[in-house]
Amino acid sequence: MPTLASRIETDWLSESWNRCQMAGLRESQRPDNIRLENTQLDERRSNAADLIAAVEHMALPLFNQVFAGTNSRLLLGDTEGIIIQSWGQSRFEQRLTGIALESGVCWQEGLKGTNAIGNALTEKQFITVVGDQHFIRQHRFISCSAGPVFSSSGELIGVLDITSEQQVHSEQTRLFVQHMVQLVENTLLCHLPEASLRIDLACDQSLLQTGWQGILVANEQGQVLAHNRIAERLLGQRVSGRQVDELVAESRRGTRNPPSLVFHKQVLQPARRQTRVAGHSLLSPSCPLHFGDDRVELAWQQACKLVDKDISLLVLGETGVGKGAFVKQLHRHSARRHAPLVSINCGALPQNLIESELFGYVPGAFTGASRQGQPGRIRQADQGILFLDEIADMPLSAQTRLLHVLQDKEVIPVGATQPVKVDIRIIAATHKDLTKAVAEGQFREDLYYRLNGLILSLPPLRERQDKAELIEAILLQYCDAPLQICPELSDRLAGYHWPGNIRELDNMLKVAAVLAEGDTVLTLAHLPQHFAAQLPAATHAGQPSKDLKKLEATISGTLLETYQANQGNISRTAKILGISRNTLYRRLRKLGIQV
Repeated sequence: MPTLASRIETDWLSESWNRCQMAGLRESQRPDNIRLENTQLDERRSNAADLIAAVEHMALPLFNQVFAGTNSRLLLGDTEGIIIQSWGQSRFEQRLTGIALESGVCWQEGLKGTNAIGNALTEKQFITVVGDQHFIRQHRFISCSAGPVFSSSGELIGVLDITSEQQVHSEQTRLFVQHMVQLVENTLLCHLPEASLRIDLACDQSLLQTGWQGILVANEQGQVLAHNRIAERLLGQRVSGRQVDELVAESRRGTRNPPSLVFHKQVLQPARRQTRVAGHSLLSPSCPLHFGDDRVELAWQQACKLVDKDISLLVLGETGVGKGAFVKQLHRHSARRHAPLVSINCGALPQNLIESELFGYVPGAFTGASRQGQPGRIRQADQGILFLDEIADMPLSAQTRLLHVLQDKEVIPVGATQPVKVDIRIIAATHKDLTKAVAEGQFREDLYYRLNGLILSLPPLRERQDKAELIEAILLQYCDAPLQICPELSDRLAGYHWPGNIRELDNMLKVAAVLAEGDTVLTLAHLPQHFAAQLPAATHAGQPSKDLKKLEATISGTLLETYQANQGNISRTAKILGISRNTLYRRLRKLGIQV
């Protein structure tokens, strides 16, 4: 006797086939392709930048791990069934191109017949379509599992799909897609503009970091802004707008089943602010390299428009400003992200081997050469991006051959007589003044004008508008628990000239985070001595903050007494003491009270 689940599946499947017939589709007839122009696709990708980033950060690594070596693709569609991004086996991508299962094509049920992407949107549930269940006969060599993705407000924002060249998608695949969707939705929860606190909850400690836990996101005042569906099921009540402390207290003293839940709280990194560049409103999350700096955002927006064109980019900036990180992010954003990003430090290439390193060589080209020959770094970047770091340090002899590569898009390996065609995008970077090098005869003028299709300048750290936020964000990367920077140290770091820029900042904070392990406030004493000695005096030295004054006044016992007198209500205790909730959380944890 068929199960309820199988009857439900048969119902939606038969209804889908009926709709396909009524739409005029034929099983044996190739369906029409509704394909967006590249500019339209880029606009949709830009609108879905946060969703794409969440998929790449949370779902893609899992997909790569589980489906490595298989003919499978991970596809992301928008609410209209347009595939806006895809990842996975490139060989299989070519086969899927034959049925137009690729970026920019619409896969609504009414256009493509029964399929997982289209039907996950129409049914608003997780759907698996296996082989012959596809209405169109040409699609029956694949099996697909897809699930709808919802925003924190319950709005449908996309669909995530796994497509494989096989006849069966097991229940495990469907659960795997569901797990990935939950991870993506959970990530998006924490990106709300006012999100300040995240609370994970589960029936057991071992479930808190699995992706199947409940999640509440609250603002600075402790009011729940958003939650996932699991949180509402676990708490057994509506939670939006409620105070976190009240929900936790009710759970711990209630008679519900299960009788108690475990909670884990963490302070969230402040959401990136909206910035304005050249009169246009731009959301800085599109660029993960800053937290509100106009110059970095402008460079990013310009670079994104040109990276997929046949135009070379030249990135300028002092040593340590993050030129390499900028290029890596640009590669991830480009249409060539599935092809290599080959980075070459032109100043580190051995003088006697520079041409063979760059251009490769044929077998037996010189004494000591490999019997198989070598393709060279430029040919390794074929179909991808070649990043020439410290281009000003490239010897003149190699500059001449590089110019030939840029002009003719071909490489002649050492010892070869025939050129080899290459398809590459060039991004160069340097901290030196190339115009001065050209004037002094140390850099070819014609090569300079080949490289500077667009010049992008990254600001030094001392001039960054988001310096304070950047310091907090980097520190957070090296901390297992929230670590606040004391006001005096924050003031002194802001006034420092940072000759080593972000590289110097990163190294210093990595050491300081280890030295501050177990503390809740980062002070001057935690910094490496050689670095602390260089810091300028604090602008407001001797003026402790209001929070610190309050803490000094309450540390003798008032804080604990107030907390206990209010039955552990964080909001009320913080309000009475006149300190922030986050400060109170940190002080309680230092006193050994887990909240």
